[in-house]
Amino acid sequence: MADVFTESHGDPAIARELLARKLAEHARSLEAIAMRVEKDSGWSYMGLDATPAPGPDSSIGAAIQQFTGTKFGSSGTLTAAAIITDAVRSIPVKRVGYSGLMLPPLEDPVLAQGWSEKNYNIDSVLAYSAVCGTGLDTIPLPGDVSQQQLERILGDVASLAFKWHKPLAARLIPAPGNKAGDRTDFSFGIPGFPNVVLQPLP
Repeated sequence: MADVFTESHGDPAIARELLARKLAEHARSLEAIAMRVEKDSGWSYMGLDATPAPGPDSSIGAAIQQFTGTKFGSSGTLTAAAIITDAVRSIPVKRVGYSGLMLPPLEDPVLAQGWSEKNYNIDSVLAYSAVCGTGLDTIPLPGDVSQQQLERILGDVASLAFKWHKPLAARLIPAPGNKAGDRTDFSFGIPGFPNVVLQPLP
């Protein structure tokens, strides 16, 4: 994805076209394999979830920064999120699942770093969810987060989901024993979960 955004030179229309074409190539290849398996096995192929999944070696945050030319969370981030979502949803194969864009701070090293640097926050991610499809995914919270604060966060997610008639998730990760400004010490066995500096909640 980062390579595609490099080729686009920051032009949204070119980025969308190139990304849609590249994703379609891979999706068609995968669907062809799935259709052969369906024919040989008798199983039913229901579709492909084309959601680009971030990881240590495939950062969505890095790709978006390649497009904007600046840090994730700066102006242009929402545009990049919309481009990716639109490209994914244009793929001409049977689709299931989100088929959109995930922006999980605790599953993407660039997003994790940006969270620690306070380049974006919960409200930023929620705003991006207006043009993609996941809501708040792996959001690190201080361990002393109150019930009232959680209710307000979930209320915002629900309001956005209701407004745009689409399902949004809220995968919130409190860090027990840590408060705002502390660095997390996640040790509950999830591979690749980076530790971040916790942001204060309003």
